[in-house]
Amino acid sequence: MTKRYRHSWRWAWLPSAGLCLVLGSTGIQADETERFDLGDFELESGEVIEDAFLTYVTHGELNDARDNAILVLPSLMADHTRHDFLIGEGLALDPDEYFIIAANTLGNGHAISPSNSESQPGMEFPQFSIRDMVNAQHELIEEEFELDELFSVVGLSMGGMQAYEWAASYPDMMESIVPLITMARTTGWVTAIWETQRQAIMQDDAWQGGDYDEQPDGFRSAIGSLMVWVRHWHWMDEEFADDNMDAVEWLHEQEDALMEVWDANNYIYQTRAEDRHDISEAPGREVGYEEALASMEVHALIMPGTKDILHPPDDSRLAAEQMPNARLVEIDSDHGHLGGGGVDQDDIDLINEEMTSFFNELRD
Repeated sequence: MTKRYRHSWRWAWLPSAGLCLVLGSTGIQADETERFDLGDFELESGEVIEDAFLTYVTHGELNDARDNAILVLPSLMADHTRHDFLIGEGLALDPDEYFIIAANTLGNGHAISPSNSESQPGMEFPQFSIRDMVNAQHELIEEEFELDELFSVVGLSMGGMQAYEWAASYPDMMESIVPLITMARTTGWVTAIWETQRQAIMQDDAWQGGDYDEQPDGFRSAIGSLMVWVRHWHWMDEEFADDNMDAVEWLHEQEDALMEVWDANNYIYQTRAEDRHDISEAPGREVGYEEALASMEVHALIMPGTKDILHPPDDSRLAAEQMPNARLVEIDSDHGHLGGGGVDQDDIDLINEEMTSFFNELRD
C-alpha cells in the first residue's frame, strides 16, 4: 500500500467555483481506487443489493500496533476525495501518522448505485439506509483490512451521519468520531428540503420513472436548490453585492458542472437514505433519542456550523450535551453549511487545528 506524495493538479468540484482544475490542497495523490466486492448484500429492510461493491483509496501506512487507522466518509453525492483538505503532512489526517481509508458509499456512483447496477438499474435498485452504508463499510474494514478497531471515523454532512451511526451500531470498533456539519438523526426540516428537490426531479416528464437517457432538467432545479441551501445569505449578499443578478449566472454554473458528474436517481436514493437516519434505532439502542446519545461513550469532536441552514447546529449542540465524552467546537462561518466543507481557508485551518488537537489528546 505504498503511496506517492507530490504536488498535483486535479479536477474537483468547488461549490464556490464549479468544476475546475485545482492544486491538491495536500499535495497528495493516492494509488488508484480499489474495489471491495460485497456479493449479494442484504439490507436492514430484508431486500438485497445484487453484486454489491464499495471502492476506496488509502493514504499512509498501518502501524505495527494496527491502531492508527482512520475511516473517512464523504458527504452527499461526493467521492473519496471530499476530505482532501484535511489530508496531508502537518494536517489533521497526516499520512505520516495515520492509515487513512477514504471510502465511497452506497449510491454515490463510485460504489454500487442505481446508476451502475446491471441487474437492478435505476428505480429497481433497493432503497438503502445510512445504517446499510455503515454495515457495508464494516465488512470492508473487517474483511479487506482485517481490522477490529479504528482510531477514528471522520465525515462531514452525510459522512458525519455515518460517523454517528458507526458509534451507535459498532460502539467497540472505534476510539473516536469526528462528525462535521451534520446530525445524529434527520429532522423534518431536512427531510422537507430533500423532498422538494426529489419532487423537482420526479415531476419532470423527462425523468420517465427513473428510466432516462439524459439527466432530466428537473435535476438541474434540484441542484440549484441545493446550491442555495448549502450557503448562507451573509456570503451570498456580499459575494453579489455589486450586481445581485450575478447570482443567477453563478447558480447556472454550479448546475452545469454538477449535471455532468452527478446522477438524478443516485441523488434520490442518497437523500432518502438521509431521511431514515436516526441513531436511536440502531440495534440494541431502541430507546429515546437523548437516551441513545447519552449511552454513546465514544470520544467525539462535534463541529457544526453556526450559520448552517441545511443541517442547523441545534442537533449537534444537543448531541454534545448528552454524549459523555463529546467536545463541541462551532464553525462560525458566513459560508453556512460549507463552512465545514473546505471552501474557505480560515474554516479549513480551524477544522485542521481542532482535529489535530483532539487526536493528539487521545493519543497522549
